Amino acid sequence: MSQKTKAAPKVEAAKSQKQTQSSPNSNAAQRDRILTALRKGPLTTLQARSELDTLHPAARVQELRADGHLITTVWTWDFGASGFPHRVARYVLTPEVSV
Repeated sequence: MSQKTKAAPKVEAAKSQKQTQSSPNSNAAQRDRILTALRKGPLTTLQARSELDTLHPAARVQELRADGHLITTVWTWDFGASGFPHRVARYVLTPEVSV
């Protein structure tokens, strides 16, 4: 039996489990973590991945923008865990103005 065949049932089982609002890794939970971090200051893609356990920060930021949050992307360089430089997004939240 190939390695691919052995892994398939596990992958399918994981896909079949629905993420709920209470799941710590649901899209909503990831958006909440990112928004909380952005309210404290800028956040890079690498920070979101390593510190906030968000593997696809760009998608969560796009969803936050769709919800009306003004988030600017500034391209910058940062170093990954292995020490190599990467061009990454630095997300900056424009504070909401109270009227």
